[in-house]
Amino acid sequence: MVTDKQHNHRPSLGGHSLCILSLITERIKFCMRKTAIFLGGGASAAEGAPVQSMLFKKYFKALKAENNYSDFQRVSELSAYFKQMFFIDVLHDDLDDINFPTFEEAISLLDLAVRKRQSFKDFDLENLAKSCNRIGFIRQYLVLLMAEVLEDKTSAVKGLHQVLIERLGELGWLSDMVFLSTNYDVLIDRALASRDEIALDYGVDFTNYPSPACLTDKDKIIVKLYKVHGSLNWSYCPTCNMLKLIKYQQGILKLLTDPSQALCSNCQSVKTPVIVPPTFFKDMSNSYLNIVWHKTETSLKDIGHLIFCGYSFPDADMHIKYLIKRIQTNRTDSLRITVINNYPGKKTEKIIEEKKRYSRFLGTNICFTNDTFENFCSCPEKFL
Repeated sequence: MVTDKQHNHRPSLGGHSLCILSLITERIKFCMRKTAIFLGGGASAAEGAPVQSMLFKKYFKALKAENNYSDFQRVSELSAYFKQMFFIDVLHDDLDDINFPTFEEAISLLDLAVRKRQSFKDFDLENLAKSCNRIGFIRQYLVLLMAEVLEDKTSAVKGLHQVLIERLGELGWLSDMVFLSTNYDVLIDRALASRDEIALDYGVDFTNYPSPACLTDKDKIIVKLYKVHGSLNWSYCPTCNMLKLIKYQQGILKLLTDPSQALCSNCQSVKTPVIVPPTFFKDMSNSYLNIVWHKTETSLKDIGHLIFCGYSFPDADMHIKYLIKRIQTNRTDSLRITVINNYPGKKTEKIIEEKKRYSRFLGTNICFTNDTFENFCSCPEKFL
């Protein structure tokens, strides 16, 4: 006869076994959380897009090679700006011998002038003179210059980003990914849009592309792509305060190639690009970008692993650093961080300095790999 005392007796797990079980349980919970893939300029550079330090050289060399000065006003204004501000004659000097300013330096001068409500000689803000708001025009021309170079270098590319998305799709992991990009090109947009099962969520509603959350098709996988510095396929009407998606094309170039496309169909005002250049003086006042940043922070709070691809953690990106620091510290568990930013010919001193930038801000518990973006795209499971 079994007594109640005998019946209720069960072998109990020892303290060591309980500890192991707890660790396994926490690890399973951690692994089930989403992964965020952060795409920096190096990810696009791996597909042929120029880094910002080479933008001007590539642009003016292409103009000279094609002898294409059809847009005389734009070329004339840019030529005057570089000649006066940087002592460079882009039309006559040997471009291979020129030490061009970076895109960040060239546009930061204009952004800071606007913030301080000051002017440079012959480059004014608002007045009744002939050069009224010349700073604004030059700034717009620089943004469009960037768009034109990126379009030329990436328009026909179907490479690494496509390989990455296809592999994640094969593994069945796309629904567990959040994509965050500081790039203006549409390489990742095209790769995601190429898959029929994906509904792309940019974090904002466009006039011609409603939020995927409203979809009735339950077979679609909603994949979040947050482009926190804007995108070359977004056009904004400042009068209607409406945003339009030019699907998966770098549509800002239509402001140059087809002036009729630059007009808002509703009010006929001139639309503007939503682009935040890589400067220290970022203007984040656009209401749609504010929504994107809010959605980004909200989504990143739920991730367990953050993978930086082609991103050097530059000093100018303090907004990004602030965002990452918030999601790193405002949580009850640790955030796993991996950095993939190697490329052929990368100098040792550059690698060391990059590690220092990451470590001094995010701590030393970071996995620095020797892998390239190509390695990651072909075999993401090795890192995930």
